Amino acid sequence: MFLITNMKKKINKVQFIIGIILALIGAIFMVFDVLPLPARITIGIVGLILIATSPFKLLK
Repeated sequence: MFLITNMKKKINKVQFIIGIILALIGAIFMVFDVLPLPARITIGIVGLILIATSPFKLLK
């Protein structure tokens, strides 16, 4: 039971970190105009969705 709970906490943290990375990559692509606009928006939105759906709490 403890192992499953610990693994879920790690997965939640990884999901949160991946969401932050994707949101930042989307913002950087927006600034430097690297990809077409729909692709940049999609990357940013996916990052925000991962952050929003992650149960990881940054401030406890």
